[in-house]
Amino acid sequence: MPSSSSKTAKIVVLKEDVDVQGFAETSVKAANVYDGATLMATDAIPEEDTVQTSQELGFMVANLSASDAKKLESDPNVEAVEDDITVYALSDVPSDLDSALLQVDNEDLELIEGLDQPELGPEGFEVTPDELQAVTSVAPEIDMETELELMAMSGEYRREAGEAQLPVEAQGLPRDLIIKILKCVAKCAISSVGSSDASALSDEQVAKLLKESGLDGSGGAEAPVAAMRERVPRGLIQILAPWAWRFSRGDGVRVAVVDTGIAHRHPDLRVFGGASFVPGVTSWADDQGHGTHVAGTIAALANGRGLVGVAPRSQLFAVKVLSRNGSGRLSWILNGLTWCRRNRMQVVNLSLGSRFHTHDPNQFSRAYERAGLALRRTGAFICAAAGNRPEPVGNPARCPSYMAVSAVDFRRRRASFSSFGPQVEICAPGVGIESTFPPATFRSLSGTSMATPHVAGAAALVKARHPGWHGDRIRAHLMRTARDLGRPGRDPFFGAGEVNALRAVL
Repeated sequence: MPSSSSKTAKIVVLKEDVDVQGFAETSVKAANVYDGATLMATDAIPEEDTVQTSQELGFMVANLSASDAKKLESDPNVEAVEDDITVYALSDVPSDLDSALLQVDNEDLELIEGLDQPELGPEGFEVTPDELQAVTSVAPEIDMETELELMAMSGEYRREAGEAQLPVEAQGLPRDLIIKILKCVAKCAISSVGSSDASALSDEQVAKLLKESGLDGSGGAEAPVAAMRERVPRGLIQILAPWAWRFSRGDGVRVAVVDTGIAHRHPDLRVFGGASFVPGVTSWADDQGHGTHVAGTIAALANGRGLVGVAPRSQLFAVKVLSRNGSGRLSWILNGLTWCRRNRMQVVNLSLGSRFHTHDPNQFSRAYERAGLALRRTGAFICAAAGNRPEPVGNPARCPSYMAVSAVDFRRRRASFSSFGPQVEICAPGVGIESTFPPATFRSLSGTSMATPHVAGAAALVKARHPGWHGDRIRAHLMRTARDLGRPGRDPFFGAGEVNALRAVL
């Protein structure tokens, strides 16, 4: 049993308009009061009497005794006092779950369906809660059969061994370079056969010419033919992202990956900046792998190698809040979200969380919610992974200011591991998702962590298409344009349905 004088780290959420630093100095009588995001972006390891604050998010982090914490809970300036809990990356699917569809107890399901959907929060934004609930189609639904027909008719895809490939131009190879390659091949062909009829050239001669010209892929990753083989992950095909690229590729949208960091030398990723809020760690470089995988699904480059992400022209920012073992503290994440607000991130992805015990939409972390509300007020769109256990949605996804994302497989069945509840607003592919991985490779992972970046990428596409749209409007739009799954309308497993990138950008 800990003594009454022992202290534990607490998050103290203050009422709006309270001077956080002044409150810390007077109520906690702390001598060492620092701005948390500034302090933790260095290699500092806070001492026990250090108090971290964030005026923008309205919280402070302090080591408090049980009696001091109880006293603060009754203070009229305090909204909530929470433990500085451990938070985990959400890609480790429990080994005791199989791939079969989850069977939910009927009484549990009736309880969930009897609960109201959580409201978006304070009014005054561009969409009302009623609009957020809407799932009315704004474009014709495209079923799987129609998808296959489109692939065959448009000439933009070809299926080989279960994979789809884009034409070279759609993968980012400039049109003028394609023309130069074709001219070169034709010229070489004519000169080789001594005739103006290039069709006389045999397949073997073509192969030899390509090899001699360094165009057969043997010239390294930069060879043009290698560019033609860039993979489009199945998850992107499923949400129709490649068709959406006709209208938007996420150009210039700032996307924060709040995670384990991003591999800074991966050839398929470009990171525009970031910061680390893990104590003693100054680099935002990924030392675990999870954040790099998430980043690739959002924005892997259309650069002629590896694979491509949902919004390949968006700008990635690495906000490292989880350590090399894939875990972190709530305070680290809050500091990271403070950084996101200060640096005007437009899309924020949180593929992390902690488990929760009830489906009641009125119960959630006030600290996470205050951070989400502060970001929303800047116009940011925020999405979070629902969780990797067949149980209530965890924090932060269950908070009203975060779009909760559940996972489905490639047959659009709900993933057996995916958390569920009235907070789920949308779903995306999250089983066997291939993406980037440190230091410069690729890996397949499963989890709601893998589903969430599909939604973040789609949000980036919409933001680039409609630069003036507020994050709340993007959120409502993604729900309205989602592919309805399960029973008609919104449900606790699929939300409004699977994110549909094409319909979202039409």
